[in-house]
Parts: sequence; structure tokens; C-alpha cells
Amino acid sequence: MVPIIVPDSSWYRAKSTEAHAPFSCPYANVHKCHRYYASIYMLGKVKMITSISEDKKANLDTFWAGSNLVPVIAEEDTGIRGSEYKSNSFFNFCPEVTFTYFGYYANYLARYADEIDEGSGQRIAERESVKNDWRYDWASVIACHFLDCSVYSQVDDFNSKKVSKFDQLAHSNVVVLIGRMEQCLESNDPSGVLHAASNILETMAKDILGDEKLANKTLGSFIEKFKKESALPQEIKNAVESIYNLRNKMPLSGHGNTETPNINMQDAIVIAATTKFVVEIEYRIKKI
Repeated sequence: MVPIIVPDSSWYRAKSTEAHAPFSCPYANVHKCHRYYASIYMLGKVKMITSISEDKKANLDTFWAGSNLVPVIAEEDTGIRGSEYKSNSFFNFCPEVTFTYFGYYANYLARYADEIDEGSGQRIAERESVKNDWRYDWASVIACHFLDCSVYSQVDDFNSKKVSKFDQLAHSNVVVLIGRMEQCLESNDPSGVLHAASNILETMAKDILGDEKLANKTLGSFIEKFKKESALPQEIKNAVESIYNLRNKMPLSGHGNTETPNINMQDAIVIAATTKFVVEIEYRIKKI
């Protein structure tokens, strides 16, 4: 018998390592992938998660309307089947979303039809003792890495074509980190936003200064050098230092700490906007 695939985080990381790919999809964002947006929307529609607000949905629908990425037939669209009280199957889903809410990277999940099938599946799972076996809860799970997602190539092309002039100016690692910061904003993770912002500023500073000796240094260790040599206005340099210092004190922002973080989403939005503002100014000044 062919062993089942358990698409948990270990499986996903192994697939990414084998393909020399990131450990998460770079387009897992409601503004970068329609399937990601549709998956989040559908879970909210059946009240499994908080629903997207009507205003936000209207804006996103308008955004995606001209993208040519919105499916035109039901077979290709993201959907959920089931009764009013229980969702039985999830199809054409984003694997990043299914992992977040169900624990498996999959584009399709189906529950058991009845208690008899469920009991049979659970007995098989107990007998085979596979780690993280989905058969305790699901009749079928189709594993999917983001590189194997049916819409990935189209989404990649869509995002590549809309790369801004600024993205071309900044270091590629800075662009990737900004995407990660945006993902943290979308998932309401303020500590993650702060962590990403700090990494963005540190990477930017190393790139701008161009000193190979700083490659393995923390921004805190060369902040005075940065403030002395950067062409940024002094107030903005101080903002860079403040964001980095806040990261060093905030739990869940890149270092071990058992305390509860006291940063909220309003703070995170300001930090993210400030970080992107700083980075754009620095790179545009560098160009001239």
C-alpha cells in the first residue's frame, strides 16, 4: 500500500528545501493572489473565521476585476460544499490558508460522509500510526505546495508585471521582507510586523553603507555609523533607531521572552508605513 502524504509543516519545509524555495508562498496576500483572497473570504462566509468587511470586500473585488485572475467557471473557483450547519469539503483552496486554519497544506479537504466512514478511517489511522495523520478528521486531503498550486504561475506573472520602479531600486532581500511585513499586517500580527520592519531596516542599512564587514552585524552595533553616513534627514534616522530599539524590547518580535507584547495593530500600521517611507527615501536618494 502506498503511504499517505501528510502535508504538515515538516513536509512543506522539505518540499521547499528540495526546490530551493521559500518556506511560505511569497504571494499569500489578499492583494497579491486572488485564490488566497477567495479562500479567506469563503471561510468568513461560512463563519469559520471573522468575515471580511463589506467595504474591504468591495475594494478587493474591484482590484481583482481587471486582473484576469478571477475564475469564470465554478469548477475553477474556490468553494465550500456542505449544509448550513456543517461544511463538508473545501476545494481549490490556497494551501497557505488551509495550513493556517486546518493544519495541513492542501488544495482540497473533505470530511467523512458519515460516522461509519469516520470510524473506519480512524481505525486505519490508529493501526498505521502515521504522525499527524489527517484521517482522524478528514476522509480526503490533497497535499499542495505553493509551487504546485494550479494558479501559481499566473499569480507569479501577475505580480512580476506590476513590480514598481521602487522594487527595482531596492535590494531584493528588502523587497521580500516588505512582502513578509505585509503578510503580518494581513494576518493581524503586530509583533511580526515589528520583527519584519527591523529586518528591513537592518538589511537596507547594510546595503546602503556597502561595508562587507557589517554582513553579520546587527543594526544596533553599527547604528552610529549608519546615522553618520546615511543621507537621510536626522529625524528619519532617529525613527530607524527607534523602530530597531523597540524590536529589541518587544516580546515575540525576534527574541525569546515570556511576557505578553504590548503592541497593537494601530502601532503596527504606523511602523509598517514608516518603514516603507524610510526605505523609499533612502534608495531614491542613493540613486541620485
